[in-house]
Amino acid sequence: MKKMLAVLLSGVLLFSMAACGSSDSGASGDSGSEADTAETEDGSADTAETEDSSTDTAGAAEETADTGSKGTIVFSTKTITNNEFQRVMAEEAQKAVEAAGYTFELILSGDELAVAKQVENIENVINKKVAGLIVAPMDGSAIIPALQKAKDAGIPVIIADAAVDEGNEDLYATYIGSDNYKIGVEAAEQMIEKIGEGEVVMVRGASGAMGGELRAKGFTEGLEGSSVTLVNEQSGDWQSDVAMQVTENMLTANPDAKGVFLCSDGMLSGVISACQNKGKSGDDICIISVDGNLSALEAIEAGNCYGTVAQYPGLIGEKSGQIMAEICDGTTDPDSLDKFIDSGYLFMNPDNLEESRGVAY
Repeated sequence: MKKMLAVLLSGVLLFSMAACGSSDSGASGDSGSEADTAETEDGSADTAETEDSSTDTAGAAEETADTGSKGTIVFSTKTITNNEFQRVMAEEAQKAVEAAGYTFELILSGDELAVAKQVENIENVINKKVAGLIVAPMDGSAIIPALQKAKDAGIPVIIADAAVDEGNEDLYATYIGSDNYKIGVEAAEQMIEKIGEGEVVMVRGASGAMGGELRAKGFTEGLEGSSVTLVNEQSGDWQSDVAMQVTENMLTANPDAKGVFLCSDGMLSGVISACQNKGKSGDDICIISVDGNLSALEAIEAGNCYGTVAQYPGLIGEKSGQIMAEICDGTTDPDSLDKFIDSGYLFMNPDNLEESRGVAY
């Protein structure tokens, strides 16, 4: 009897140890999962900012099996470093994608001009067979071959913020963004109303970036027939220091210029510095920009900038994420969508500061 009791006690002890071991293992797995999730939410932008981020992650199918998500939706853009527009757009897209049960992956080129890197990043995620692809194109022409590969692979694409070359509408479900040509026309009309007549100069964006190209075209054509003349234009490459240099060059060549139009708030501080270096205050020269970030609003309030044509990056990102998730779910037929969904704009200026504070990002 004593031997039998000893055997029974040993069995109970072994069963208890196994059960504890199983329980500890499960708790460890949950804890690790939470840590991984927190790290992704807090540090995804930093991780994605690295050039090799798109190749460091596991395949989409493997990730789906591990996380239980419906699949991976990728957002491709240039950079979120010192670019509030792209950061806000990406953040709102992420919220919409994750709310729909998908995994969100942000891939960045890491630089305002790294067009080839964006193309490479997109080709890499196509090979991972992701569920969907949202692209904010850096160059409306260079991106076309990558979009064609996505179509051939059966991956739906939404274009966000900036358009691609005309004639390629079959490569994407819809384009969500502001009408950049109309934005340029709006800036021209505001410039005419403010200065009445005189010479103005323009700081363009990077060559090939369709958003900037359309704004520049709209501004140029919007001045036609007026007493305001565009006498000089140079590219600021979306960078403040470059914009400062080219603005100084233009103001040296055209000292009587009464206005400056620039294609993005990202270059605004450089343009303002250039004007001040040339002895021109906000009372002497009318500066009009595009985008609507907080620094631009502050410059308007300080009297250093007359106005900016504000866009809605959060709305662009949110709608891009929502519609892509619906396409991937099969609840929205991509062929039923309008090829362009206009997110609108607002001209921020000293007359509507209260409204502008609710829009600036």
